[in-house]
Amino acid sequence: MSRFYDNAFKNQLREQSDISLVISQFISLQRVGNNMTGLCPFHQDTHPSLQVNTQTNTFYCHSCGAGSRNHSAVQSSDVYGFLKGILNCDMAQAIEWLASFLGVSLPAEDPQEQQKNILKNQWHLHCNQASLRFSNNLMNNKEALDYLLYRGFTMNDIILWKLGYGDAQDYDFRNTKDRIVFPLFDSYGNIISFTGRVLMPDDVLKETNQKLNEESKPIIPKYLDRIGLKKDDPNYTMHPYPEFQKRNYLYGLHLAKEYIRRYRTAIIVEGWTDVIKLHKYGVQHAVATMGVALTEAQVTLLKQSGTNTAIIMRDGDTAGYEAALRDSKILMAQGIEPLIMALAPNVDPCSLCDSFNMIDDSLNKFIDRKSVPIHQYKLKKIHSDTQEEVMYHYSQIASLETKRLKEVVNAISDISDPIDKEIYIRQASELFKMNYDAISSQIQNKGSYNHS
Repeated sequence: MSRFYDNAFKNQLREQSDISLVISQFISLQRVGNNMTGLCPFHQDTHPSLQVNTQTNTFYCHSCGAGSRNHSAVQSSDVYGFLKGILNCDMAQAIEWLASFLGVSLPAEDPQEQQKNILKNQWHLHCNQASLRFSNNLMNNKEALDYLLYRGFTMNDIILWKLGYGDAQDYDFRNTKDRIVFPLFDSYGNIISFTGRVLMPDDVLKETNQKLNEESKPIIPKYLDRIGLKKDDPNYTMHPYPEFQKRNYLYGLHLAKEYIRRYRTAIIVEGWTDVIKLHKYGVQHAVATMGVALTEAQVTLLKQSGTNTAIIMRDGDTAGYEAALRDSKILMAQGIEPLIMALAPNVDPCSLCDSFNMIDDSLNKFIDRKSVPIHQYKLKKIHSDTQEEVMYHYSQIASLETKRLKEVVNAISDISDPIDKEIYIRQASELFKMNYDAISSQIQNKGSYNHS
């Protein structure tokens, strides 16, 4: 539940803020006389239609009506109206953002809120301590470290993303034991949980699980997450995240959000390693759903980070196509334009990166060039799915046309009167939609052959 702030504090922040400076954190503004203008972030603006009145400290879009009652969502013209619209947040979150921007401390909380924040801070500290231990485990485990280096991750990647090697010292994170550890961050960069990946290449894991399945034994999960507490657990009420769910977070958002806000675009992929590799190759606005289908909670996070357009990178197979359609529907429902970059079968973002150079912007340019609107993607999919069948029927038609031409030639060849023959050739050409010269040539050749 969002915190309540009284009107006095809310008004204090509004009076202290320069709305043009706030809006400049999200879009570029140009001064025009006493006012400022820029491209409106609340619609697909191509000519600057957002006006900021520096005297009244308000804004208004002359195209879509944002900042007035004529707009469906952004109806307030003050700094809070802009922040609530651009961040897709409630008033309390807008107040907290503005207070942080202005460097103003929030009012003292009531005892219940204080206790809640104390627990959360303690949990963040606990996770940080576990992360340091996992990092130390990794540095002292040659097999685990060699595995990551073999996968193409450098020490810089390992440090930046705080990768580690798990153990069972913590009840909450016992599933990370003997696995590569990926810390899960909230949008502020706090570690709030961990996921453990089995120390096996994908092909080895697939082969191992096939054998286990044949022997009716439990297979080895590729990833294992933290097990949530049951409601009858005595620690349940004192745990900041008793029922932690990945579906409420986006992996990599803590590092990607500044780039998303700058370019108004996010790239959505599925896995942890996909995000790490893309960031390494300069695609720093990439985030991952962490193996789950895109959720409304995750789209809200994208919206709050300033996303106007989301590029969905899915496999080019049927499952990827269906997932892209589902993702697009959720994105459009929250006002984010979906673009699709379909990957070829057996290609994932990690392997795609290997085809490009890390020191230039070639991968970003490739993604921008290959991303298409959802309806264009649908048409391309229909074309690719049906093209083989169409070409087959074309070949059958060509064969039938050849056979029919031969029968027409045979039917006309035995006409002796040249005028009649000419008339029938023209009739056949019109009736069968055949080329006149082709029929005539075939008849002449047949006559020459019979004569010889």
